[in-house]
Amino acid sequence: MAGSMLREEIQVYSEKYDIHGVVRDYGMVTKLFFTYEGKEIVMGIDRNVEFFGKNYEDLGKSIIESYITNLAAHEEGRKLQLHYWYVGEHEIEGEKYRIGHGIVTGHKKLPDAIDMHTSAVEGIHIDEEAGEVVLTTRNSVYHCPLAYCDFKSQDEYPDILPDYEKLKERYRDAIEYPSIEPGKVLLVLANFSDYYFHSLYYVPEDSEDGKRLEFSGWPHVGTFQDSYLISAKGAEIDIRYFPHYQNLEFYSAHTGGCPLYIENIGDVVIYARTSAGTIKLEPGDRKQVVKENAEAETPILPGGDLYPAGIVE
Repeated sequence: MAGSMLREEIQVYSEKYDIHGVVRDYGMVTKLFFTYEGKEIVMGIDRNVEFFGKNYEDLGKSIIESYITNLAAHEEGRKLQLHYWYVGEHEIEGEKYRIGHGIVTGHKKLPDAIDMHTSAVEGIHIDEEAGEVVLTTRNSVYHCPLAYCDFKSQDEYPDILPDYEKLKERYRDAIEYPSIEPGKVLLVLANFSDYYFHSLYYVPEDSEDGKRLEFSGWPHVGTFQDSYLISAKGAEIDIRYFPHYQNLEFYSAHTGGCPLYIENIGDVVIYARTSAGTIKLEPGDRKQVVKENAEAETPILPGGDLYPAGIVE
């Protein structure tokens, strides 16, 4: 998605929390910027605000207050983590540095689910008891689960991690995928996965071998809004949603008549806006997509793209 020039800038203010923010309309994308407890928050938001009977000032205020009320509850005490990570060696101005790469969560400034790289790594510690590698930079400590090491990329730098071959033998293909009974579809979400998609689990009731069907998931990058598409090979499963900041919005959820369940294995709350209503998933929650599991009062949640386009100003 390409950015464009700034068209309009609207100041917003939450009296409830005494927080100032700004909505910037770039034409192709609109973003809300504000700071909460030292963390710089940037969200893509819906551009068709008038359709909902709002303006940018009201929408920005509502989203700030909703974020603090509904989405920031798990910020305290979180680990700074990298998933799908590796440590590479890079030469910058003649000097070689070790740099960590991966999908970040718990960062003081960056939102979750962003693919990023660290500053220069000054220390690497293997903590097998915790099942993680700890990367220390000048200002941060990153916890990197060994099961989520990107071993294919790390193979290019095998000498960086101590006892690398031993670690690879033990932890490669060691990710635990949640399961469910045959005849039910389980969509697993996590704030440490691209577009929140971790995995899909489905075994047909009439399966002879009891093995789950292979699944595939891929992003569809749109002009104004990205979406994510998921299917299972050999089954009438077609799930599609728009990913937003700590929430997602289903626009298709065909499961061939099988009940659909959603599980959150991340470390922050995720809201799922479904045909049955808005379902709140605390870390560790698994809920069926039915009206009984929907929130009685629908919270105001940020729309817009999870990964809003970069802007050239």
